[in-house]
Amino acid sequence: MKQERDGLGIRAVVIDETQDLSASALALLRAAVPEGPNDMFLVGDAHQRIYRHKVVLSRIGINIQGRGRRLRVNYRTTDEIRRWAVAQLANCSIDDLDGQPDTLVGYQSLTHGSAPDVRTSKTTAQERPLIEQAIAQLLADGIPQQGICIASRTNADSERYEQLCRGAGYEVRRLVGCRRRCRQAGIRIATMHRVKGLEFDAMIIAGYKGPEAYTERFAEDEDAGVVVDTLTSERSLLHVAATRAKRYLMVSILAKS
Repeated sequence: MKQERDGLGIRAVVIDETQDLSASALALLRAAVPEGPNDMFLVGDAHQRIYRHKVVLSRIGINIQGRGRRLRVNYRTTDEIRRWAVAQLANCSIDDLDGQPDTLVGYQSLTHGSAPDVRTSKTTAQERPLIEQAIAQLLADGIPQQGICIASRTNADSERYEQLCRGAGYEVRRLVGCRRRCRQAGIRIATMHRVKGLEFDAMIIAGYKGPEAYTERFAEDEDAGVVVDTLTSERSLLHVAATRAKRYLMVSILAKS
């Protein structure tokens, strides 16, 4: 009888990356925790929504109206990288997780550095020496191999950059599954989705074809609403990958022929 009255016995829950949870997952968490003081603590940013789970929290019984706080200081990346990353979300409709429009006005970083290095190549053969030169310069500047990450949009692309680095004689760690690999030596290779939640001294976003190209690929034959949501998600993914960089960001773009 006591178990029935107390439910699961949970009195509080902390939820990180709220923007990436589905409505059903959040509704389950709401049902698991009785309403009361300090019952739920949620951290989320719809600008980093990369899985198209658009949820209005009030509709599933999570009331944040008048109780939310915006964190406007970026302690990770330089202001130059932050501004470039934010610009990738220009003209995107971003919500505050409760159905109202949100903005990054007032968002700032405390450190400064060089502007992101944006390069465009027509082919992977043209891109290869740019990637190799960037890695060599980063190592010469004192950034260790494990402080460098090459992120790309798909697993197939990641395999290509892994081969590139191994062919150049570098030790490589492919980031898949367990995050403890981050403690091991070697240049990190990962998809753009995989680097979410991580940070590196230097980020190289390689073989990138642009949000529109990936939207066309992954939302083919979908209706207009899905296409718009997919495009916003792709822009958010680029924003997330770029803001993993603490000191240096290179974006290597493969131009559509």
